[in-house]
Parts: sequence; structure tokens; C-alpha cells
Amino acid sequence: MTTDSTGTPAVDLLSSAMAYAVVDFCVPRERIEAANAHYQRTRSTMHVASLQQEAQELFVDADESGEGGELLLFLLSEQLLGLPQIIAKMPLKTSSQMHVHGADGVHARIDDEGILNVFWGESKLYKSSTDAFRDCFNSIKPFLAPDGHDARRRDLQLVRDNINVDHPELATHLVRYFTTSDPQALQVKWGGVCLIGFDLEAYPNTSCLVEAERAELSAKINRWENAVKRRVSEHSLVDIEIDVFCIPFPSVAELRKAVRRKLGGR
Repeated sequence: MTTDSTGTPAVDLLSSAMAYAVVDFCVPRERIEAANAHYQRTRSTMHVASLQQEAQELFVDADESGEGGELLLFLLSEQLLGLPQIIAKMPLKTSSQMHVHGADGVHARIDDEGILNVFWGESKLYKSSTDAFRDCFNSIKPFLAPDGHDARRRDLQLVRDNINVDHPELATHLVRYFTTSDPQALQVKWGGVCLIGFDLEAYPNTSCLVEAERAELSAKINRWENAVKRRVSEHSLVDIEIDVFCIPFPSVAELRKAVRRKLGGR
């Protein structure tokens, strides 16, 4: 995470960006398009504002909620990796105080060979980096392993019944994938996107590090890289495409609180 001119980590800026993305994360694309169309016809923002309130109310207002991590994972996957979300799971909740089961996100793209690539997302924002690395890869393995049919099937059934895509080519590939008589149904690859966040004491001001601080930070980055390599190897995921975001925070708990405040929580 970047710091401002005073060396203060930009937690408020990040939490604001996450809160601004809540409608895109929570609301199916067709409903967003309908609200936009209503605005174009009437110049009234009523429907757009109602989607914002609806999306905010879907979040669990609790310290232990992992939904802030899911929201940040969505933001990174769509904006940095260019992987559109293919199902909005939040509206499938039957209560704002429950969590959605399955992967934390499901994204997809068509690769250069015309093959559908489905990416399963997992986010872990913990105080401990060791716990975050361990639990993230423990959680994502069932979706990526060759024998992970059951884990994938549950989420793919949700995708089939709630496709949330505004990319015509991708939507066509998804429909063909779910048509079992179509040869295209076999043209699919699995991948992963992981967000691993954790507390970092004495958070550095990266804009003005002295040489000793640079060396210390470089050593920490090497340890995080080695932790990823070790977990990938342990779970036999070496040959699978996995994008991993390792993000240290001054305080994961404070980030969660900041996001909840932005979303109208306590």
C-alpha cells in the first residue's frame, strides 16, 4: 500500500476505492444497466442510489467478516488483471448476517487460443501472514486440484443460473460451456486469484527508505515470495496459473473498520 506525503499509509484512500466499487461487486450487471437506462430517460438518480443502498445492506456488519477482502479481491481482479466477474454472489445471500459459500469470487476470460479460462478467487486478510498464506491455499486448492469436481460444480451451477457478464464473447463461451453436447464444453482451463493480506509492524514509508530499510523490506518480500512457492508446491499447483496479491497493511482490522464505515456500518 502506498503512503501519502507524510508517510501515512493510505488506508482511507483504499477503503474509499473499495466502497465505491460495492455496486459493481454486489449487483448483477443487467440491473446496473437498467438503472443507468432509467437515468438516461428521466435524469433521475433514484434507481442508481437505490442500488448503492441495496449493495451496502448486503454486507455483514461484523469485525470478523471476510467480505471486505472479497471486495478488494474483486477490485484487483477486474481492474488490474482485467478479469470480469461472472457471477455476483452477494445477492444470493438470504440474510445480511450470513456469508456466501464457495469461492470468494469467480472470474473468467477467453485466452489467445480461444479457450475459456475460469479463475477461482480466495481472499484472506489476517493479522498473521503465516495464517493468511496457509489458509488461502488450503481454501483454493479444492477448486484447482484435478479431483476438485465437487467444489467447482457447486459454484459453476450458480454461474450457470446467474450468469453476470456484459462481454458478448465471454457470455457466448460460458453458454457453450454449459451446453454439454457442445464440443466447446471441453475447452476450459482452471486458474486462481489470491489476495493475501496481513499486518506489518512499523509500516515503512516507501517514498524515503534508507539503505538499511530497503534491505530489510527486500528480505521480507523474499520471504513472502518463498511462502507462496512453498504453498503452491505443497498443494501440487505448480502447473496452474495463479495470480497472488500479497499486501501488507498497517492493520487489517483497521482496514475492515474503515470499509464498514464507508458502507454505512458501525
